[in-house]
Order: sequence, then structure tokens, then C-alpha cells
Amino acid sequence: MNKHMDLRLFPLNTVLFPGMRMPLHIFEDRYKVMIRECIEEDAPFGVLLIRTGEETGGNAIPHEVGCTARIIQVEYLDDGRMNIFTMGERRFRTVSINTTQPYLRGEVALLEPPAAGDDAYAALPRARMMFDDYLKTYFAIGDQWVRRVFLPDDPGEAADYIAARCDVPPEAKQQWLEELDAEARLRLELALIQEALPEMHGRLVAHLRQKTTGFGVLN
Repeated sequence: MNKHMDLRLFPLNTVLFPGMRMPLHIFEDRYKVMIRECIEEDAPFGVLLIRTGEETGGNAIPHEVGCTARIIQVEYLDDGRMNIFTMGERRFRTVSINTTQPYLRGEVALLEPPAAGDDAYAALPRARMMFDDYLKTYFAIGDQWVRRVFLPDDPGEAADYIAARCDVPPEAKQQWLEELDAEARLRLELALIQEALPEMHGRLVAHLRQKTTGFGVLN
């Protein structure tokens, strides 16, 4: 049975994964209050991708599945503003939402992903090879270089590591967050990476050719 808990909720235009670090600048009054309460109680809050609405002001309607965030560092600024650094911890599904406070609060059920099976472990070598290619190509296009790409040995952690670092639309990341099975999650990620790589390789070749030849004039 999934454990239920009361959780402060923070709708954002991003998807948080377990093990992922996420910095946030806190400037709205309602979230200043919320984060101060979390700090005082040493309590996590929940990050949910916005389905409709705006991140700042208004009443955003979020997706049901999100990830708890633990505050690991705080930088206090003027006017009660803060820069906070958080770490994603646990997936959860929202059961009910309380809108009586300035910020959202909800009853959530913590989600327990199933143990990874043999198929998930068998997918790791291909995942390492493709993610290595993807990440090195991604950085090379921006003139940055990665010597070694790390990937956890646990399939679930590896899938979340890939998900947090792929440059894909938030809706795709939300699908990965909601998929609890590690092998299925890796399969979804690798399918997207495999589709993206040819275009990325082409962009890298064009970028390197331009750097080598400069801005030439077509005759």
C-alpha cells in the first residue's frame, strides 16, 4: 500500500526526477511563505509540471504525478527572496488538493517503482552507449566537451539520470516520470534518443565545418 502524506505543492514548467538537482529562485510572496515553512520544519515540497496556466501568478493546474524536492542549500536575498538548491527524492501521485492557503497543498500517495528485472539490466549496455553518444554530441554542438559520461548501475536510477539530462519537451519528461517500470522507461528514452541522434550528428558536422572554414561566401 502506498504511503500517503500531506505535502506543499509547487507547480512549475519543469519536471523533477529522483536524484536530480534543481535550483529555484523564490520571489513570489506565497512561495516565500511556503519555502520558509519547509525550512523551519525540514520538510520537502512537491514539484508538479503545469498542465495549464502560468508559473507566476494565477492559478496553474498541474499534472497529478510529481516528485518531492528536499531543500539542500539556501541563499537568502533582499526582500525575503531566496535562491534554493533542491534534490529530487520520491515520485508521488496527487490524491486531493487544498486551495484554502496562498499556495497549493495536497494529500499525495508516494509511489513505489517495482524492482528492476533482468530485461532492465540487459538494456543498460545499450543505454550507456546511446546516452554517451547523445550527451557528448549535445555538448559538442555548444563547444563543450565531456570526457566520460557516468550512468548509474541501477536501471531505475539510470533511467532517471538520462531523463533529467535529455533536452526534450516537458511533456515527454512527464511521461517518463509517470512510467514506474525501469525497463519501459529506458525503452521510451532510448527510442527518443535514437530518433534525435541523426539530426544532432548533422548539426555537429555543420558546426565543426563552419568553425574550420569560417563564414565563407557562396559563389
